[in-house]
Amino acid sequence: MMFSVKILLVFLLAFQLSAQTYSAPQTSDNQQEVIARGMGAVISGDLAKAEEDAISNALRNAVEQVIGTMIQSEVLVQNYQTIEDRIYSQSAGYVERYEVIGKSRQGDTILEVTIKAVVRKGSLKNNLDALGLLISRKGKPRLMIIVDERNMDEHYYDWGIDMNTTENEVMNALMDKGFPFVDREAAIRKIEKDAIMASLEGDEKAAQNIALQSGAEVLIVGKAVAKTASGGPSAMVQAGMVSCQATINLRALRADDGTILATTSQQSAAAHIDQLTGGTQALKKAAKLASDDLTNKIVDRWQKDVYSGTTISLRLMNVETYSDLVKIKNMLPYNIRGVQNVYQRDYSKQTALFDLDVRGTANQVAEELAVKDFSPYTIEVVNVTQNAVVAKIVKPTKQEEAVQ
Repeated sequence: MMFSVKILLVFLLAFQLSAQTYSAPQTSDNQQEVIARGMGAVISGDLAKAEEDAISNALRNAVEQVIGTMIQSEVLVQNYQTIEDRIYSQSAGYVERYEVIGKSRQGDTILEVTIKAVVRKGSLKNNLDALGLLISRKGKPRLMIIVDERNMDEHYYDWGIDMNTTENEVMNALMDKGFPFVDREAAIRKIEKDAIMASLEGDEKAAQNIALQSGAEVLIVGKAVAKTASGGPSAMVQAGMVSCQATINLRALRADDGTILATTSQQSAAAHIDQLTGGTQALKKAAKLASDDLTNKIVDRWQKDVYSGTTISLRLMNVETYSDLVKIKNMLPYNIRGVQNVYQRDYSKQTALFDLDVRGTANQVAEELAVKDFSPYTIEVVNVTQNAVVAKIVKPTKQEEAVQ
């Protein structure tokens, strides 16, 4: 009996090994090379777009092979029948590099791509190569920063001469990591000063409009204050030094829908014989802490977006009845690839607002809305940004109805 159990265990072990996905020997405890496949839909003969979608799918599959998935299934039961089952997955790894090693067609509508990828566990915030790949997979979102900075009770925000220490320090730190920024000076010349001042006074909508007008997808906005601090070592006071304290509060948000990506609040101090110089040094130190914190939080958010899925806002107009809304809501997970969940946020004046948990991009959602069959409805895409889609239901004319 013991002998047969050993044989069974050996057989099961061999079966497990043969069933595993190919992987090369690990170069470290948290790194592994794998082979992964992904599929993309060929829409209107666009093979390049299908290949891009297939690679994105393969990258997510590569991470899940190494890390596994954290699955949470939400099941709602009514009258002993399952009426809803949504699966959520969240990855804790990233692709450091990859290469395409194979392509094949499956009929006229599917392109399959095979990649060889190096996957690492954990966060990629200190890996510049992987960070560059992540930014590229996110579509290279452009950033813009607007900070109301007050140094020693003076407002040094001058549109002719830029003395904003916080903006410069944070922007330089993020650019060193590979984040692209819009040309702030060129953007400001196009935007009315009143709108800029409104954003600095806390008008978040004005700040979003500024970012959208400038072409930025991510806006960093906030306040920075430097002032003298009371007290301090007596030797420093006797030497004529002034202790200065800086406080910085920043928020990073998606410009198109206002979703907050990250927040940070940092403080630092510096001493100098000149108040303004001491305040500037304190601001630089606090800005360094703020930029590091923002970078880590934004990277963690984007890592989840790319390898696990993101939230896309869908605004659908010309939805005449609530019954139409329910029917379209139920069609979305089946007609649009990668949709994991649909949240209805608002419905008023024949306009419905949805949030879609989707493993894909807003462009992919828009393309499938435009080409998939939502009969008896026809959907026309009106506008697409990085995180939002605006579409409308188009009614057939009487002549078209007669032909049908």
